[in-house]
Parts: sequence; C-alpha cells; structure tokens
Amino acid sequence: MSECYHIELTLSYRRFKKSQIVVASSKSVFTIDENEREKHIEEATEALQILENELKGKFFGGEEINFVDIAAVFIAFWIPLIQDIADLKLFTDEKFPKLYNWSQELLNHPVVKENLPPRDPLFAFFKARYDGLFAASK
Repeated sequence: MSECYHIELTLSYRRFKKSQIVVASSKSVFTIDENEREKHIEEATEALQILENELKGKFFGGEEINFVDIAAVFIAFWIPLIQDIADLKLFTDEKFPKLYNWSQELLNHPVVKENLPPRDPLFAFFKARYDGLFAASK
C-alpha cells in the first residue's frame, strides 16, 4: 500500500481514537455518576470492538509497526493504566483477544518499550486524582 494511504488511515484512526476511545474511556474512570459511567464504558467498548474487528495481523500495518499502531498507543498503554486505577474491566484479553495481543506486542517492541513513560509514577498521580475526586463527592 502507498505511504499516502497509510497516512490517511492513520489520521482517520487518530480522529476515531480521540473522539471515541480516549474520551469515553477517560470519562468511564473520572465520572462520578454511575449511570453516566456505564454509558461511557459502553461507548468505549463499542469503539474498541471496531478496532478489534479491523486488526488483521500482528500490528495494524501487518507484521511491522506503522503509523496506526503509534497513533493507537493510548489503547495499549493508557487504558490498562486507567482501568487499574478504577478497578474496571474495560480492555481485557477475554473481550478483545486480537487487540489485547496487539497491545502486548506493541508494548514489548524494543523501540516502543524504551520510549514509554514509567508506569508507576503515572499510576500514583492519576490514582491520587481519582481517589480525591471520589472523596470530594461523598
């Protein structure tokens, strides 16, 4: 496929990811109202299912990482982090086996692995925000 096609596909995935997955998954964690939270979990689940259905190989580009994989790193790195903070089961290997395997391959790729931020300080920061939000709502 041409490089222009890959760039356009990447831009489409980035718009899709930002508009549906990023917003819905973040709101599923940081929304106090239980009904609203469930709505956001459902939206994120539907968006993740679309990506699950689109993944045809080891990576979105086949056997090699491409722009789409890089644009979708939020799914592999951030969703597991925020679901651990809120004790959600949003992105699991049972619900999304192909996408989950993709995330593990991506996170363990040497280039990706050396450029990701350390998880523990991020977890501590966002866990404190999460706990503070819910403590203030009581």
